[in-house]
Amino acid sequence: MSKTVVKGWGLALVWMLALVWPADFAHAAAPEARMNVAVVEFSVMGDMHEQAGAIMADLMMSAIANSGRFILKDRLSLSAVSKIAKAQDQELGYTGLLDPRTAADLGQRYGLDAVVIGAVSKPGDLITVTARLIDTKTASLLRSGQIQGKDIDTIQVKVNELAAMIAAPPEPPRAYGLTVRTEPASASIRFLNSPMPYQPGVRLPPGDYEVEVSQSGYAARQESVKIVDRDVAITVALDKAKYGLTVRAEPADAQIRLLDASAAYRPGVELAPGNYEIEVVKDGYVSRKFPVRIIDSALTVPVTLEKQPPPPTQYRLTIQTDPPQATVRLPGVKMPYRPGVALTPGNYTVEVSQSGYEPQRVTVNIVDSDVTVPVKLVKSTEPVKPTQYRLTVRPDPPTARIRLLGVKTAYKPGVTLTPGSYTVEVSQAGYESKRVSVRIADSDVTVPVALVKAPEPQQYRLTVRADPADAQIRLLGTRTAYRAGVALAPGSYTVEVSRSGYDAQRLTVRIADSDVTVPVALAKQPEPVKPTEYRLTVRVTPSNARVRLVNSSFTYRPGVPLPPGNYTVEVSGRGYETEQRTVRIVDRDVTEAITLERVATATTPAPPPQPPVRPGTWRIGSVQVDGSISGADRSEVQRVLNRYIGQTATRDSLLDSAMQVYRSTGITLNFAVRNSASGSAELSARVSQRQRRTYESSVPLVTRGQLESSGFRVSVD
Repeated sequence: MSKTVVKGWGLALVWMLALVWPADFAHAAAPEARMNVAVVEFSVMGDMHEQAGAIMADLMMSAIANSGRFILKDRLSLSAVSKIAKAQDQELGYTGLLDPRTAADLGQRYGLDAVVIGAVSKPGDLITVTARLIDTKTASLLRSGQIQGKDIDTIQVKVNELAAMIAAPPEPPRAYGLTVRTEPASASIRFLNSPMPYQPGVRLPPGDYEVEVSQSGYAARQESVKIVDRDVAITVALDKAKYGLTVRAEPADAQIRLLDASAAYRPGVELAPGNYEIEVVKDGYVSRKFPVRIIDSALTVPVTLEKQPPPPTQYRLTIQTDPPQATVRLPGVKMPYRPGVALTPGNYTVEVSQSGYEPQRVTVNIVDSDVTVPVKLVKSTEPVKPTQYRLTVRPDPPTARIRLLGVKTAYKPGVTLTPGSYTVEVSQAGYESKRVSVRIADSDVTVPVALVKAPEPQQYRLTVRADPADAQIRLLGTRTAYRAGVALAPGSYTVEVSRSGYDAQRLTVRIADSDVTVPVALAKQPEPVKPTEYRLTVRVTPSNARVRLVNSSFTYRPGVPLPPGNYTVEVSGRGYETEQRTVRIVDRDVTEAITLERVATATTPAPPPQPPVRPGTWRIGSVQVDGSISGADRSEVQRVLNRYIGQTATRDSLLDSAMQVYRSTGITLNFAVRNSASGSAELSARVSQRQRRTYESSVPLVTRGQLESSGFRVSVD
């Protein structure tokens, strides 16, 4: 073996072990079949004897044989493997990995499932031995390992460890849960490419799966699901199944319409299950309307129209009016009057009118001949109100909505209107609206209006494949809620994909003339860096004094950890003046010493009668505190107000005391002053508001004006 070939193998020592792992996940516990394996002479690099590679290959063969996991073949020389590689126009690279053609040739020539190749090197003081197990069918790396030692004796001891690394059995494949939510919820779910029966949360190894969702009355749907390294949940919404409807009309050229349906009729038109109304019409035949119910199959309906009976015999009616320009109407008859109008035998009411004349109504009886009736109008002595005429709009379809634009009068069939021009709007869902101008002059007017069906917009499906799969997907700027495969008309849409812990994404999707699937991978948000915290300790005198952090979300305790910043520390105790101090924490722990000053509490004797004080001031003889104040709060209020005994108080001084009580207790006080004949007054303190219930919670800072508006007041009896 030449050193050039040995160096061509590089530093890698690879030992390949073919593990027969069952393809079916349900049989993962089946025993493995032993593989045919050969050890290739190891390549040598550095300051090592050239036979070190052959020696190490023999040691590995013995160690692998002891494992009992392989069927060992004779050791292969490095030169033989190199010749096979060169014959394939390949070179063994620095990593020592085989290309697929060389690996396949080795397996075919020597009957091998895998080969172990490796390297021995000594770049410094340590000897390094690496080994790799290569599959001869795919040239893929199955197992690898490495050992190091100061001398060859250490390497011989550790060679069994290297063999154990190569011969270790593969880990069983991992499995993840798959949940398919369906609409409707009772739909059936099955795998098309896996024998595993579906159940919610079924555990599956990573891979691609085809899922089919079906339900009676709905169109089945297939979805592709890829499981990689986490549980997957998808939602599949089924569309209702559609069935063909065919109407066999007699005569065959009759016109067929679907009433109150968005789809236009054509033979075999596909419709969702439900109730429909069909209309069949043809000139010269009696039209027919009938209901049709589609359940779960295609439907064919035969319809035979009956010919219309011949029209009855008609005779002419002529009204000779005086004045000749008078207007003639036939009330109750759809046909407007004209001289010589053809009418069937019967009784008719004729109305004749003209501006400036009294209108007349006459009854005409047509029996079996033409009739001519003279009518002479009498001039009216008073102005006649404008004559009104009837307007009737006959829309197609008959259910269309009719409006009169620009007038207060609401339309109804036969609505009476004064002569003039009017704009009529006819509209119906699924049809193009139409506006027509109608002029009423001197007679009733009937206007036929046929609407044209609006073209049904083509829709395509939009599917957003989000990573992670449970991300929330929304369509912005449209009322349509997103669901997988949502049907949308062509156009541009803004899609928002978001999930907690990930950066949200917005993207514009354009739907032109086909279904669209958009992959969106969200980027994880960086973990927030927790600010450095330092400890704050307040040493107080007296030791039982209460310590609070004012206007802070942190609760004080000795050594409380706080982020850098400024903090207001308040220390109070029964019988001591309350003190507040600002403490700044920068980059280290802080210890602050605070000593409280005692409050003088000498008993004040009853003052002798004092001269009258000026208005707005009161000489306080006694203090009463609201009974609802108890414990430390009561002691604090009593301490603040006892200063006024024997002293003069004003509204401003009482507001100062109320501010002091609020800062230490969170209680807003109001006061009542009751004067006595002796000249002294009794001061009563009452609770107006409580800001908090525990001493540890913070009290918002307020101004004097804010305290006054929040309940402070002084009343005088």
